[in-house]
Amino acid sequence: MESSTRLQILLAAERLFATQGIDATSLRQVSSEARQRNTAAAKYHFGDKETLIRAIFEHRLGVLDARRGELLRSAGEDERLDDPKVLVAILVRPLAEQATVPGSTYVRFLDRVLEHVGRDVTALPGVGGLEEAVNVGHLVTGRLPYLTEPRLRPRIRWAGQLIISALADLEGAGQPAAGEPDAETYVAALIDAVTGLLTADTSAP
Repeated sequence: MESSTRLQILLAAERLFATQGIDATSLRQVSSEARQRNTAAAKYHFGDKETLIRAIFEHRLGVLDARRGELLRSAGEDERLDDPKVLVAILVRPLAEQATVPGSTYVRFLDRVLEHVGRDVTALPGVGGLEEAVNVGHLVTGRLPYLTEPRLRPRIRWAGQLIISALADLEGAGQPAAGEPDAETYVAALIDAVTGLLTADTSAP
């Protein structure tokens, strides 16, 4: 259980990282955003920026991983785990549900962290967990035996980038504008696109 002060700092950091970026945000700014009279409060409670980033992941991942585990169990009971599209949906939907929570900034924060690590989605687990998402990703790639490692790796990287950036856009947009797809249509299209990216036939080199 986070203390009230730590939680205020953590949520303030998530907002600032999401809107300003990781490198452009200082711990002093985070303390001020969290309405702490002591401008060193964020440093006192978390030590450094990387520790604060990991704390944000830890705060969010319990709910997201539990939801992903629930979807995995349901798909397993229905014997649908051999379908790459079902597995992609298990990857996408928990994050999509978070993106549509009013006032959420977590997915945009995640997009900024991805930017911080050079847009390399495979580096994210080392920053802050995401183990359950990685496990599902392994299930997906295990269904693609025709892809050799040199062909598979860029697809994984691109799929992760697409999921995070598309859902960050969804989160930032709030209510869809007239003529734009609603959230469910948007998410379904994203699942289709990522599945197509991962499962497309290979071309001759």
